[in-house]
Amino acid sequence: MTSKLLWKKTKDVALYLVSAIVFVSLTSSFVVEDVYAAADQISMEPQGIAEVYAINIGAKTNSNTQAEEEKTSEITTEDGQTIVITEYSVGETSEEILEYQQILYTLGFMINQPSTQFTEEVQTALKTYQAMKGLETTGKFDRSTIISLVAENIKFEKGDSSQLLQTYQTILVNQGYLAESEANGNFGDTTEAAVIAFQKASGLTETGKIDSNTLKALDALRK
Repeated sequence: MTSKLLWKKTKDVALYLVSAIVFVSLTSSFVVEDVYAAADQISMEPQGIAEVYAINIGAKTNSNTQAEEEKTSEITTEDGQTIVITEYSVGETSEEILEYQQILYTLGFMINQPSTQFTEEVQTALKTYQAMKGLETTGKFDRSTIISLVAENIKFEKGDSSQLLQTYQTILVNQGYLAESEANGNFGDTTEAAVIAFQKASGLTETGKIDSNTLKALDALRK
């Protein structure tokens, strides 16, 4: 092999090595830039840095757990009792959702019987309620909406008068506990006697008031 040919091969190898080094260097810089770009999107608290690392190695993070924690909060009532509030969205199921629907149903925002399912029908009713109460129409059982619903504290007793009360008097009429002429929206002696009779027959505490348990029992009889 001539010295000229040997020099040419040596030069080719050198060019190849230089090109390879440059390529690796450029690629590494892009990877580093990607890592920093991801870091910019995440809080630089210890868990944030951990997420950056997890993203780049394909590991699982505890983001689902954190999301669940963000859905819960606590409130303290006037009597000092602490209540944990859990927020709910369409598609979720819970006994608490049933209780919130019961309030919406009692107030006349829902047509179908309440259930544990957060359906689109419930979402529509919820948005209407939120709009009427001046709340943000999120369509979710969020903190503000739950507090508002719980504060409704719906019940009827002797001396009360309302159109909603007339709805429950009509149920008592249909069940044979009250005369039709007494379904006038006014809670008098005859309505109190009818409520007591209904509570006794239903195995409820005989308070003579249409309280939360009596409301649920009467709602179950709506036609």
